[in-house]
Order: sequence, then structure tokens, then C-alpha cells
Amino acid sequence: MTADQAYVLTPRDVRQIRNYVLNKYAGMPSRKRAEIVADAVSRIIYRQLPDFDGAVKHALTSQLIRTIVLEENRSVCSDDIFQLCIELDHNDEAIRRPLDRWVREQERKLQSTAELSTAEIGIRDWSSESPINAAAMPDSHNKRMRRRVLTYGLLCLLIVASITLYTWQSATPILQGGRPSVVVPVPDQQLVEAPPAALNELPAGLRYAEVDRERLMAYLSERNSLLAEKHYLDAILNTAEQFDIHPALLFAITGQEQGFVPVTHKKAKQIANNPFNVFHSWEEFNTNIEQSSAIAARTINRLSKDRPSDVDPIVWINREYAEDPNWSKGVSLIMRDIVMSLDGS
Repeated sequence: MTADQAYVLTPRDVRQIRNYVLNKYAGMPSRKRAEIVADAVSRIIYRQLPDFDGAVKHALTSQLIRTIVLEENRSVCSDDIFQLCIELDHNDEAIRRPLDRWVREQERKLQSTAELSTAEIGIRDWSSESPINAAAMPDSHNKRMRRRVLTYGLLCLLIVASITLYTWQSATPILQGGRPSVVVPVPDQQLVEAPPAALNELPAGLRYAEVDRERLMAYLSERNSLLAEKHYLDAILNTAEQFDIHPALLFAITGQEQGFVPVTHKKAKQIANNPFNVFHSWEEFNTNIEQSSAIAARTINRLSKDRPSDVDPIVWINREYAEDPNWSKGVSLIMRDIVMSLDGS
């Protein structure tokens, strides 16, 4: 790990954990294996956080998993941790002191890494037949190392400065008769808007399209679905439009995962918070329909990319969305049924 790659958890780490659990607990139900993986990922992130109260650390861990690991599918870095921590109440000693210690520790780690990197370069240069002075390293490398080390030093100052500024603004009375601020008008300019980037690589038939709301509601009601209620219906339709996904595909996933959430189920309202079973299941990740549908949509869009031309798009999404290889068959059949119903067939 280099100084400019201060990773806490990478997608590769998650894959290795999953593979290890799959091999070690092959005979265990998939839900139990998923719980073990989720717990391991949470523990890794939890241990890297500042020494806050346990409830705060658990909340930060959950947020990092939701946003970085699940939604953005990228590595969790120390910078991500700091960005979340900077939003906390720095007037609280239980927040400010642990965060200050954590930032200084990150600075020391980066400094040590930078020094170790330079030492290793010196050893390689000394043993080379054509020695190269370590000082002759490319400027880009040296600048990157220095910039990373300085960053955390500046972040320390930022914490102190933010608290000082907040305190000063709170204590300073509003001056009467002060000098008025001057607003300089900006001349109108013709701005050329860039074309919007494609949200996914789904084929046209799976992209967003307006649907007959009444027929969709009737289809869900016939199946005794709680999702026919306005709150859930609106949330999923809005998500479909926002992420350019056909509504029938999102509802088909809820049909495959949770049978459209029958109102007769004793935990229907809890299941309806996450009928897509994002982050393994509604039991492990019980949020709300707006967030779970958005995570499902982001996952679909991400998994739609780089699909070989000869592979069905839902099969391609299946490779990571669900462990069951027949998941795509169920989703495809349900979606076809929904579309036919919406068309009045």
C-alpha cells in the first residue's frame, strides 16, 4: 500500500472474504454465509474508525457500507472516513478528541510510508549496477507523497479552524451600520450543456418507459401486494425514472425476491422496506423503500455494463445480484407477465 492508496477495504478484499466463507462453509445456507461475510466486512471497517462511542462507530460503519461498498462499489479509503467524520458535531469532546487523534495517526502512517518508500528506493539504487540517486525520483512521485502527508496535517488544522470559526460566529454580535457588501453582477453567458451521460447499458426494452399506473396497481392488487399502496408504488416508479430502468424490471425483482410482498405476511411492512433484498436480505438491511429501490437501481445499472453482446442482460445482472443462477429466469418471466398485463394482453 502506497501513501496515496490508503485503503481500508477494497472490492478485492470483499471478494476474497466471500470466497473464503463459501469454501469454508460450503454446506451452510446461503443466508448464513451472507451474514458471516457482512459481519467480517463490518468488523474491518469498524476497527479503522476513530475511537468514538460504539453507537457512532456502528452508524458510520453502516453508512460506509451502504454508500461506498454497495452503492458505489469502490474501495473504502481513509478519506471517506474523514469526510463522514467532518459532518459530526466537533463541539462535542467525544467527537473532537478521537477524531483529532485519528487524523494525527493517519498523518504519522503516511509519513512512515513515505519514508519507507524512499528507503526502499535507496536500497534498490545502491544494489544496482547503474545507481540512481533517490533524489532523482520523478517529481510526480515525490510531490504525490508530500501532498498526501501534508493533506492530513491540513485536515488537523481544518478541524481546529472550523471549531474556532463556529465559536467566533456564535459569540460575535451583529454589527449595526456596517459597510454594505458589494454584489458584482455577472454578465449573462451562453453555456453549452454537455450531453447527459448514460446511466446504464441496458437495452431499450429494459430502459425507462411510462407505464399505465392504474393497470400496474391492479396487477399488484390481484397478487395481494402491499406494493400496490401509493407510497411504495410511487417510490419504485420514481426510482425507475431517475435511474432509467423500466418499472416492470424493478417490480419483477420484488416478485422474484419477495412474491411482491403479500399483505397477509405478518412482517409485510418490514419486508416492504427492502423487497429487493439489497445487502443480502430485508432482515439484515431494513431501511425504507426509497433507499432500497435506489440501491437496487444503482446495482442494476452498474452490473449492466460491459455485457458481451451474446449474453442476456438479466442473466448478466444475475452474476452478482443473486447467488441463485435461476434468478434471471424468474425475473424475466415475471417481467414479461407484468409487461403483457400493462399492455392489456
